[in-house]
Amino acid sequence: MIRLPFRYLAVAILLWLTSYSVYAKPQPMTPVDLLSLNAVSNQDISPDGTRLLYQLGEVDWKGNRRISHIWRKNLVTGVTRQMTFGHESETNPKWSPQGDKWIFVTKRKGDDHNHIYLMYEDGGEAQKIAKLTGSPRNIRWSNDGQFIYFLAVAADSKEVKKALKKHRVIESFEDKSKQRQLWRIHVNTRKTEALTSPSYSVVSYSLIEQDQKVIFAKGPGVLIDDRHAADLWVLDIKKGTERRITENSYYEKDPTLSPDGFSMAYTSAVNGDGENYYSTNIFLLNRKSGETEVITRDFDGDVESYAWSNSGDELYFLANIGVSNHLFSYDIENKGIRQLTEGEWTIRNWSYHPKANIHLLNIRSATNPGEIWQLKGMDNKLNQLTDIHPELVKKYQLPKQRVIRWKSHDGYEIEGLLVYPLGYKKGSSFPLVTQTHGGPRSSDQYGIWSTGSYMPVLAAHGYGVLRVNHRGGSGYGDSFLRDMVGQYFRNAHLDVLSGIDYLVEKGLADPDKLIKMGWSAGGHMTNKLITTTNRFKVASVGAGTIDWTSHYGETDTRYNRTDWFGGKPWQQDAPLDVYDENSSLKDLWKVKTPTLIFVGEKDVRVPPAQSKMLFRALKDLGIETELYIAPGEPHGYRKPTHRLFKINKELEWFEKYVHGNTYRYQEAP
Repeated sequence: MIRLPFRYLAVAILLWLTSYSVYAKPQPMTPVDLLSLNAVSNQDISPDGTRLLYQLGEVDWKGNRRISHIWRKNLVTGVTRQMTFGHESETNPKWSPQGDKWIFVTKRKGDDHNHIYLMYEDGGEAQKIAKLTGSPRNIRWSNDGQFIYFLAVAADSKEVKKALKKHRVIESFEDKSKQRQLWRIHVNTRKTEALTSPSYSVVSYSLIEQDQKVIFAKGPGVLIDDRHAADLWVLDIKKGTERRITENSYYEKDPTLSPDGFSMAYTSAVNGDGENYYSTNIFLLNRKSGETEVITRDFDGDVESYAWSNSGDELYFLANIGVSNHLFSYDIENKGIRQLTEGEWTIRNWSYHPKANIHLLNIRSATNPGEIWQLKGMDNKLNQLTDIHPELVKKYQLPKQRVIRWKSHDGYEIEGLLVYPLGYKKGSSFPLVTQTHGGPRSSDQYGIWSTGSYMPVLAAHGYGVLRVNHRGGSGYGDSFLRDMVGQYFRNAHLDVLSGIDYLVEKGLADPDKLIKMGWSAGGHMTNKLITTTNRFKVASVGAGTIDWTSHYGETDTRYNRTDWFGGKPWQQDAPLDVYDENSSLKDLWKVKTPTLIFVGEKDVRVPPAQSKMLFRALKDLGIETELYIAPGEPHGYRKPTHRLFKINKELEWFEKYVHGNTYRYQEAP
């Protein structure tokens, strides 16, 4: 054993203490810190409630991607173990009904697309359960464990593939021949069979009557608009026959039978009269009488998902209410709704497991990006199951987030979330970044972890962040949501401006240091606001629309847009004046704000043409502007380096135009 003289030992201890104190002191979060955070998702619990499977995503900077692997936690012993280590992501783990094995989706060596793999609980290598013609979605076990069901698009024939490769034929745009079919695999024989025809698309499904029948939503295609033309059908697997249940002009989603089989529930974004553009409701169909009841008719939240209780006496559902998602229960007999969870946090994902009578909830807050919690039965006692981010609040300085409320221009109360800059001192004002959510049929909720909004990083640079739940969003009732019907920019943009005014009047926001940013619907809003006011020092527009008429024809979905403007732009007597009135294009001559523009090359939701038009207009008008089209990216950047570039570029512009400072880019690891 080596012994150091006391003076050397004292110096060593002092150096250790110094380095420990530096490490232990919380540091401001950098863009790379935020982008590198792990994320837990897709949890599933064994039928006996003792073992948890979940998906853990992390950033692979070398591969410039996010990759997920599957982990298992023994809830009795507390032992956690990584179960998969593939080169590609493994996703969607599902326990078998017996709890002796589980399946997941991945792409392994030799696979040309994703397949379903099976792993036994007592060990061994994962096995590809069958060779599939297309990547599987919505995988699930049959109740007896003999079959695995999934949705997939059938592959092209060898002849078609050969013709496409040799450029003898050109693939049809939005080809409706590629429909999503329902398939199943016999676990013992590994035989795969298609249960539905390729002449239509299965949108969602559930198994009924001991897996002998399937309730499914049938749509004319795989596009978003096709979903909303789907109706409910019943498939008798043994007979191979189909029977129609509903016939209407709206989309019934996720149909399921009650445990006793007497009732069928489903969700739809319509009211009791079948009129479109309402908060998502739960419908209950009495199979004997044929009568349908809207059980959430007087509920102001927006239903996201639901499940029958193990007894069938209740329906549990997750709903957006303002700045949170929370869990509720509907009593079938007494017809009453009860809230099961509450707090200054939001549920990102929820699932109910009737055999174990357990709710699994992925909960996010302003101090944690997300952990899995458990709620057993009806005891309302939450128990944390994962601890993915144990050192987060010790390692980083995190900003304070709180709910604020104010009166809009017409006296209507609006709610939002305010993030304070780090080191904020009462009585001082700060530069304010106003962010508006996408959708617009959504809401901003508790949490500061979006890499597109990067609130901890903005707070570390001295910026406050205002997120506004303006009219036209969800979680505040039908009247609030429907404010955009017939006029997109009726009150929404004025709600945002009133929030900024409120913070200026309170002495919190510096009126000379205002910034606006947003993506998708948040980009539309930013375009509107820079043509409405010149009070912003700088703006950033992500995938924003400036001309609704051309966008209507370019986008991959027209659902909702027809309601916003009162009709289609190519119909007889089209409401083109409404399209024009709500488009920013005609008002771009008013813009004085330096504006950054971002979009993905492969964005089909808000195609790059809108961003190019904005860029060319501003450049021609002499407004400082730059446009960045990320190669290969869809509606939202996925590659970590593209996300990092956006953050760096925005911070560079914010510092330049607000403070007159230079900004040093942070490099990817």
